[in-house]
Amino acid sequence: MNAPRKTATAVILTGLICLLALATLSCNIAAVPGRFTYIVKYEVTTNVVAPESVRIDIDYTDGTPAVPTPGSEPDLVFDADTPWTFEFATSFSYDEGYFYPTLNVVEDAADPLLSGETVTAKIIWKDYRVDFQEQVLVLDYLYNDGSIVIDTVSLTGPELPRP
Repeated sequence: MNAPRKTATAVILTGLICLLALATLSCNIAAVPGRFTYIVKYEVTTNVVAPESVRIDIDYTDGTPAVPTPGSEPDLVFDADTPWTFEFATSFSYDEGYFYPTLNVVEDAADPLLSGETVTAKIIWKDYRVDFQEQVLVLDYLYNDGSIVIDTVSLTGPELPRP
């Protein structure tokens, strides 16, 4: 075999190997039992700028899929510069069972939202299959609609882990 033909063959084989490696790495690889796989996070933000603030009550699901427990933040006062976030202290793995994250945000009756003020509630998950990039699962808003009714947002995320 002559030199140009050897070079062409080597280039083609190297290209094929690179394409196969790329195809393998880009696959959505199945979860490995017992492996650190996903994180759940709750986030509540507002458009109210300091020195003003918003007062709300927050209830959420804490714990693990096997033993979910309630968590709460009563009379939480915050503004746009200090959003409230809760990220689970431990990560979950796909073999721990299923989990339905919940987040309830209630406007405070003694300190209701003013016109133009909003509160945003989110349930977020971060999965190892997408390099733990935040994905918003559920999102809703509290806002002043001019009524005297106390607004409530109740979010229930989809069953986690997602396939």
